[in-house]
Amino acid sequence: MTVRHLALQATASIILFGFVTLGSSAAAQAQSTAAPRNLRVAGVTDWTVSLQWDAPKGKAPSSYVVQCSNGHIMTVAASQVAATFSSGFDYNRTYTFRVYAVGPNGAWSNASNTVTATLLADTTPAPKPVVSSTDVGPTHVDLAWSYSDIDPSPRFDIYVNGQLWAGQVAGSSMRIVFLTPGTPYTFRVRARDSAGHWSELSDPLQVTTPAADATDREPPTMPPGFSGGIIDGATEAMVTFGDSSDNVTAQDHIRYEVYLNGRFNGATIAPYRHQFTVYLTLGVLNTIEVFAVDQAGNRSAPASMTIDLRTQ
Repeated sequence: MTVRHLALQATASIILFGFVTLGSSAAAQAQSTAAPRNLRVAGVTDWTVSLQWDAPKGKAPSSYVVQCSNGHIMTVAASQVAATFSSGFDYNRTYTFRVYAVGPNGAWSNASNTVTATLLADTTPAPKPVVSSTDVGPTHVDLAWSYSDIDPSPRFDIYVNGQLWAGQVAGSSMRIVFLTPGTPYTFRVRARDSAGHWSELSDPLQVTTPAADATDREPPTMPPGFSGGIIDGATEAMVTFGDSSDNVTAQDHIRYEVYLNGRFNGATIAPYRHQFTVYLTLGVLNTIEVFAVDQAGNRSAPASMTIDLRTQ
């Protein structure tokens, strides 16, 4: 089956020889652009493959499309006959590439020759993150960090005052919550790349949370919509509740404390979901309560429910 025939598939995506060939209504027109020639691998790193090719003879194309066996494509200007591909790679894998010329009418040429490249093994330590703070409140600090590596899926461990606070975090930011107003904290971040190499700990970032509003004496409203029940077996229950409001503390920073039979069972805060799993006690009337707590430490009246396991 030729690419000309594939073009007649209009807007469909067709898998051919391990590639996803993209169709379009424009590509259904007769092709007049010759295929790129002499596609070759110019360089390989642990996360990139550099390619070069010769321009087709005859009519100049309007652009090129580089296609990889992982399903990703890259559009390249007609003035260029080289590209560095880095999309959708997995560590230390082998990939196949080919290039198409795209004519002024949008039709794709036949494919160039096919080349194969294997990503190199990563033997260098992950670079050290650089940590900063983007927002600070009496009970939270928003951290952000930069990471100077092209690895597409690094993970990060976050330390607060020398203790691991969160491990294997994806992304480059996180809100640190449940902090104490008017208290100094030290934050550090360590990176782990896809090859398993750890970075050094970042330089310490020292932040002091501001004091809470000393005039705030009003507690938040009672958590609304408190409900729940047994979800698995005889003792595992799930409770859910809505957002409380407060005259000073924003909803994002209201803490919710859950108590089971008078004992603290845990806490949650935005942006985490307002739901909680509790493990009940057989043979008793279980009481579950949730309090909303603002940044000044004022506690709402509890939302409360009971689950009777005395007959279980």
